Amino acid sequence: MKKILYLTFLLLLLPHLYGQMPVGSWSAHLRFNTSKNIAAGSNEIYSSTGSAILVYNKEFSELKKLSTVNGLSATGISTIAWSEENETLIIGYNSSNIDLVRNNTIYNIPDILNTYIAGEKRINTIVPSGRYAYLATGFGIVVVDLIKREIRDTWRPGPGPDPVIVYDVAFGNNKVYAATDMGVWYGDLSNQGLAYFGNWEQVTELPDPDSKCTLVLFTGNVLYVNISQTPSEGDSIFKIDGEASLFSFTPGVFNRSFDNSPDGFTVSSSGFSRFYSSDGSLKYSIASYGWGTPDISQTIAEAGVTWLADLEHGLIRSPGNTDFEILSLPGPASDFAANITSAGGRTIICAGGTDYTHTKPGRPFQVSVHEAGEFLSIAPAGLSDAVKSFIDPDNSNHIFVASYGDGLLEFNNNTITGQFNAGNTPQLAINSGNSGTMIRGLAMDREKNLWITQTGTTGSIKILKADGSWIVNPLTTGSPAAGDIISTSGGQKWIVLPGGYGLFVIDDNDTPLVFSDDRSIRLTVTDADGKTIPNVFSVAEDLDGNIWAGTDQGPVIYYNAGRVFEPDFRAGRIKVQRNDGSGLADYMLGTETITSIAVDGANRKWVGTKSSGAYLLSADGTAMVKNFNTGNSPLFSDSIASVAVDNKTGEVWFGTSRGAISVREVATLGSGDFNNVYAFPNPVREDYNGNVTITGLLRDTEVKITDISGNLVFETMSEGGQAEWDLSTFTGKRVKTGVYVVFCSGAEGSRSSVTKILVVGN
Repeated sequence: MKKILYLTFLLLLLPHLYGQMPVGSWSAHLRFNTSKNIAAGSNEIYSSTGSAILVYNKEFSELKKLSTVNGLSATGISTIAWSEENETLIIGYNSSNIDLVRNNTIYNIPDILNTYIAGEKRINTIVPSGRYAYLATGFGIVVVDLIKREIRDTWRPGPGPDPVIVYDVAFGNNKVYAATDMGVWYGDLSNQGLAYFGNWEQVTELPDPDSKCTLVLFTGNVLYVNISQTPSEGDSIFKIDGEASLFSFTPGVFNRSFDNSPDGFTVSSSGFSRFYSSDGSLKYSIASYGWGTPDISQTIAEAGVTWLADLEHGLIRSPGNTDFEILSLPGPASDFAANITSAGGRTIICAGGTDYTHTKPGRPFQVSVHEAGEFLSIAPAGLSDAVKSFIDPDNSNHIFVASYGDGLLEFNNNTITGQFNAGNTPQLAINSGNSGTMIRGLAMDREKNLWITQTGTTGSIKILKADGSWIVNPLTTGSPAAGDIISTSGGQKWIVLPGGYGLFVIDDNDTPLVFSDDRSIRLTVTDADGKTIPNVFSVAEDLDGNIWAGTDQGPVIYYNAGRVFEPDFRAGRIKVQRNDGSGLADYMLGTETITSIAVDGANRKWVGTKSSGAYLLSADGTAMVKNFNTGNSPLFSDSIASVAVDNKTGEVWFGTSRGAISVREVATLGSGDFNNVYAFPNPVREDYNGNVTITGLLRDTEVKITDISGNLVFETMSEGGQAEWDLSTFTGKRVKTGVYVVFCSGAEGSRSSVTKILVVGN
């Protein structure tokens, strides 16, 4: 019977508490139902997903996760290993970076990352031994001192001074063996000069000593070597005991890992795992879980329990090798986050692609719905490339998803209730030669009609009416492709035209069935100085009705969008004065490609860029409030594909090709009344060092906080529907133990509310 064990923290088990994370806290939203390799400690099992580490405590049966939010250096984990002697988890990255985790502290060793080395630097395998860890890399074996936390040496197995790729390392008979792309080489551990290739010798017993060898293991005075064959053949395992003999070969089987076990060793392959005794005899194998087909990348056998790293199912625990349970945490279906939509406490991640050319990436259709700390995956079989979602503002359980090839899908309560493509909807007919119904943009107008932009067809603008009927708008965009679309508060539709074609604007006069009163214009972005900016990547409307467009030369703003059809209508750009005394100014983010723009409840702009992370701009765009990048935050990548703001919770989501991550921010959309004003955390404990958030406010609420005697200690204005208090008085000192009264007053002064905060300790 299939068992899936989800172990989560209290915060995740109580949906009504979700969203009450302190402002400034980050959450990594990564896939945990995959495991690339595992490491076993005496108390914990570590499973690498490639983006994060899942940690299972054996004694308490608890799961937790390690990611950039906890202090890991990056995503892109290539391998992990555990040193029991040093109680240290060693993490190697594709970039050659190294993290050591000991006693809940993470130590980074960036030496290889920061050193120029010709060729591949990826860390392929880590083998701890004594105080050292031996890293098989693309240029040799790196020896890391786990106590001093430094690089001790680099060994160079191979036939000459040019580096060879080392895939695996093994120790035996006072020798170190290196499996490389040019055979197996060994060196005497008593030799202090293994950094010199001339002190290595080749294992010549193999039929082809120069063959690509990817795995090596020494056990029972026998050396086992995995030789990688062409994809049509499969891998061969040779046993070397004085002479070489073929130990195992099955056509089409490729071996992924050799691992020592208490009384023998294991061999992991995609479809099964084999268990051998120390004399090389096969004891048993695992080829089925009963509830699913294995896709095993590594197997670790302990007394009474087997741990399996499975690429498809994740970390699997098997007591007695008869029952198999998945150990996992909530997460999306994929670590690709091409597009994120968020509204009303619900967030949808589409994994269709992250490039900027609007080409068909060909990924499986994967949509992940996040709500109250839980994830639900939607992955209809046979479909691909979910690139955009839209949440019905009146019913968050009603969503639409655009596929770049398989048309439009409609969901109610996470179940498909409609699928529209060229095969069953004539209005979505495609031009001859196109590979599918490629939809890129979705927007809903004031009459609940869904506007759709479609590429690969003459009529690129389609409308799904609220009654289920379809309209083909006859307007021509003048572009071979149609991108994202927004429907503005003024009734206009703004469409991004990829490939340097600018923007297309439609005003249908709120009569989608009548075309005679439509107005449209194709805009090539031109600023007040007459400079033309043809490349547009994103578009958004702010709370004042201004249109913000992201270009490859920063953001531009269209004020008074109702004038868009007037002659010489131009975009505004924000200039920022330099601080060098020159009197000159630069355009705000003028050298950045703006891939995504989202507006928060305080009308501030969250801007995603192609190469420098994300920025928060003030409401008018004249001030840079924050910049998040991989150097100063847990962001997975500086290339941001999508930004979304949940204006109910204040959570800001960032989508990248390496996964989705969010940060809790203060600004929410202002409430229409003061019926649900409260503060959190409340009470404030003596060991709490963050800010208190007052939520449920109107936009631009005046907030005054007094002690119980009525003495004013703090005042501020809300950011949208929330305000923060750092628990200090006007003098900067933390307030003393007591009850504090929060007075909230609307901007016009006619509405007000009062709540209280208990502060413990000082």
